[in-house]
Amino acid sequence: MTAEGKQRKTTQSGRQMKRLRGTAEPEKVFRTGLLADSQRESLKTEYDASGPYHHVVIKDLVSDDLLRRVRAELLAIHATRKETDIYRVFQTGDMANLDGLPEHELTQLKSLLQLRNALYSHEFRTYIASICGVGKLSPSKADLSHNIYKEGCHLLCHDDVIGTRSISYIIYLTDPEDPWRESDGGGLELFPVVSKGTPAVHPSVVIPPAWNQMCMFAVQPGHSFHSVAEVVSVDRTRPSISGWFHVLQPEDMTDEELAVYEREKLNADGNGQPKASLDQLLSGDSDFPFKDLPKFSVKGPEFDDEEVEMKSGNDEDDEEEGAPLTESEIAFLKPFINPSYLNPKVISQANDRFCEDSSIQLTSFLEPSLAAAISKATQSQDKKDGLLTPAPRPVTQPAPIANYNAGVSQDWVATGPSHKHRFLQLMKPSGKPLPQTPTCSIQDPSMDLATLEHVVFSSKPFLRLINLITSLKPTASRSQARRFRPGMDYTLATTSGESSNDPDSEVGVLDATLCFVCERDGRDAGLWESDEVGGFDCYMAADESNDDPAQYRAQRAVKAAYTGTAGSAEKGDEEEMEEGAEGDGGALLSVSAKANCLSLVMREASVMRFIKYVGARAPGSRWDVAVEYKYE
Repeated sequence: MTAEGKQRKTTQSGRQMKRLRGTAEPEKVFRTGLLADSQRESLKTEYDASGPYHHVVIKDLVSDDLLRRVRAELLAIHATRKETDIYRVFQTGDMANLDGLPEHELTQLKSLLQLRNALYSHEFRTYIASICGVGKLSPSKADLSHNIYKEGCHLLCHDDVIGTRSISYIIYLTDPEDPWRESDGGGLELFPVVSKGTPAVHPSVVIPPAWNQMCMFAVQPGHSFHSVAEVVSVDRTRPSISGWFHVLQPEDMTDEELAVYEREKLNADGNGQPKASLDQLLSGDSDFPFKDLPKFSVKGPEFDDEEVEMKSGNDEDDEEEGAPLTESEIAFLKPFINPSYLNPKVISQANDRFCEDSSIQLTSFLEPSLAAAISKATQSQDKKDGLLTPAPRPVTQPAPIANYNAGVSQDWVATGPSHKHRFLQLMKPSGKPLPQTPTCSIQDPSMDLATLEHVVFSSKPFLRLINLITSLKPTASRSQARRFRPGMDYTLATTSGESSNDPDSEVGVLDATLCFVCERDGRDAGLWESDEVGGFDCYMAADESNDDPAQYRAQRAVKAAYTGTAGSAEKGDEEEMEEGAEGDGGALLSVSAKANCLSLVMREASVMRFIKYVGARAPGSRWDVAVEYKYE
């Protein structure tokens, strides 16, 4: 028996060493024989032989009766829905704060307290440290929480590196009377590393949840990448206890250990260590460079030569206000752009709106026949790839789990790294020129999307149109045609800074994003508009006070907090989100996915942006052509 509880230990110097409240009785908590040397050696052998990085699965971890009581205690606690760019989950209060509860409340969680103290007991800490090959673990820093994954809940790729975490673990509390099925989703996905600090696009190992099963691995910067697949079961939930063992804290140490710690801290420089996933997110995207656009005059194409001479002479005088589009410019744009947006009056109204709000959404943006063809073609591809939801899908029918090969082809390549984003990217056709007019194919949207990206959106007539709408003059751009598949794809919150060495990284960009989603009827459109199936484009202020890559981002409250309109979430979930929300989540703008809509947003360099994970119950993929323009 270990008593690391109510009494504090004192070092020879009189410094108090912190310990958890209560008594640890690991021999009564863990299953018989688990802590035996033979079992430890067997698990260590499994751990050392595992991939893509070392991990181990411990089955029948604790006494079945005790874990059933723990499950009952936890499920009796109200769970609040929490959602950010990287996760959606229902969570109870922080279980690390159990020691601060009054006695009468602790009596309602006595089985949970018993489990927690056994997990962080000397015997079990020593046991798992030996299996994972790490140093001494903290007896006082109990870092754990209770999470419930309902339908649609997920946790995207990250490496868990934050602070002093040493070992990450999860204990599954699924229904012991109704075994969890692999088809219910919610598996722990492990990612191989393709280069230093860079995870693969897709996981190579998926560990399905199981009652009374513990998964654990050592936390390694830029290496221990993992995610939790979306739960697709419509009638069951996946509760669990997840947490971390930390390295020894200063308050845990003896005088001798503290002296060694202080010396090592002074000598540490951290050179050569891969960045944690959060650090990489905040460092911009230097692998996606901007390219200069053709120079043009806002006064019209007849002044383009004058513009080139002016720039070569370094004349920095401001140009005149943009002149209306010429007949030749309209002739070029007319096959692609809705004629309404080529009308000077409409352009002027759009300019007024953009100058007031720094953003505008131009609905029905493409020429109607081209828009109709792209809509049919994207739905055709989704159906071909098994990604088109039946219309309508019965609410009792679960969505399928992820098929990461869906939609992947020579033209559409799975793109990562997955701790920043995952989607299919359209490769620019090589060896033949792109058509200068739409093909209007209703089978495959690839050619028309490529023409929009590489021909139209970088053309002088379109740049002039952008200038007339925004009063900004694009000078360089980077672009992607993307497909976000249901149950698989997303981008995480990043800034527009190209790199810390980019002299223009503080200037910001103009985002121009043309979106297409499946809208066969009002129900499809309503799902996208509700944001419940994800796919929305969100702009938010960075939260510099929290550096956890899985939790640092501000809470996303109900849609009303963003736009003043109510989404279609269930009332209970909506109330829970409001109760758990922290402020307004730092959200500045949220744009729901909508077919044939061009979103223009002027974004400062410090503003973060993400495309929310597209849920498995989405009607189909989110397709878009996304351009970032540098401007003057």
